[in-house]
Amino acid sequence: MRIEHTARLFGLALVFSLSACGSVLQSPDAGTDSRTDTGSDGGGLACRQLNEADCRARTDCAVGLCAAICGGGSSFAGCYDPASQTPPACVGLGVACPAPCSGLTDEASCTARSDCRANYCAGCNGTSFFSGCSLPTDQARTCPAIACPAACSLMTSRDSCDARPDCHSVFVDPGTCGCASVGCCAHFSRCADGKAVCVPPPAFTCTTAKPYCEAPAYVVSYAAGCYEGCVPAASCGVN
Repeated sequence: MRIEHTARLFGLALVFSLSACGSVLQSPDAGTDSRTDTGSDGGGLACRQLNEADCRARTDCAVGLCAAICGGGSSFAGCYDPASQTPPACVGLGVACPAPCSGLTDEASCTARSDCRANYCAGCNGTSFFSGCSLPTDQARTCPAIACPAACSLMTSRDSCDARPDCHSVFVDPGTCGCASVGCCAHFSRCADGKAVCVPPPAFTCTTAKPYCEAPAYVVSYAAGCYEGCVPAASCGVN
């Protein structure tokens, strides 16, 4: 009986020892080393594997940002664990950025850039001119005040009209003067815009009679698809 009692006590002690030994070998996290667990705050993913939104949602991760290479705001470069990792490196610092829109001084260069806006100001006689280049989001520029010259039609003499490079004198010759010199009968009629046009236009729509212009002193000029009147031959480069 003493031997059976002793064996029973020894067996109980062995079972207790094995049970205690098993609780020491099995960790609560199923063997995961907490020093290498970079996903302890959700999802089980390492910080380096997260996108920007998921990275910002994790208190154990930090968002790495890089300044835009050619202007603009910063961009997401990667996610990292600030306790054990360095921020992701920024790349592309050697990229040659295009000139800023404000640095483009000619219209062609500005309009060739989809990220730039060509600005214009009103000129004289319904015209416009290129006033600078800017970003599409920039405020409109203030156009300078321009002192436009009086309209050509307000010039009442040949001298005042011919003094304007943007105007030309138009003459009428009734052909009834009976004077001796060529062109002596032609007299100043009005002052017209621009240079004289002495070549008939392709689309000639005039139904009025062709004016009499005594050559070689005067030649016929044209405007708006019709006859304009007589102009000095020198105005059209005719000697």
